[in-house]
Amino acid sequence: MANLILIQALAELAYSIALADGELQQDEKEAFYKIIDEQLQEDAWSAKNRFKLLEERVAPNVEQTYRFAMFAIKTNRRDFDGNLKAKFLNVIEGVANSVDGLREQERRLIDKFKQEVKNA
Repeated sequence: MANLILIQALAELAYSIALADGELQQDEKEAFYKIIDEQLQEDAWSAKNRFKLLEERVAPNVEQTYRFAMFAIKTNRRDFDGNLKAKFLNVIEGVANSVDGLREQERRLIDKFKQEVKNA
């Protein structure tokens, strides 16, 4: 994986997608850990640590975590290639679909992400 900041951004993005419907559910958390292992392999530890840190925040904020992720992607856009973009989408869509399918709030955030990375 090219960049530790981008790995942390992926965790932030997945966390904000999981929280988009109002709460982080256990199935979403488990899906994140499973999918991140599949997608990042030896680099998954950093994303897992970031996700855990976000989970332990007193007052998580969807918009704030999303904005951090997008800032990191835009700042490191040279390292954010097509392969990495596909991994980001696999992770966030997998987390979003892990509980009762894709909810409207999650779909809106994923669509927003797709639009922003297209223009990044």
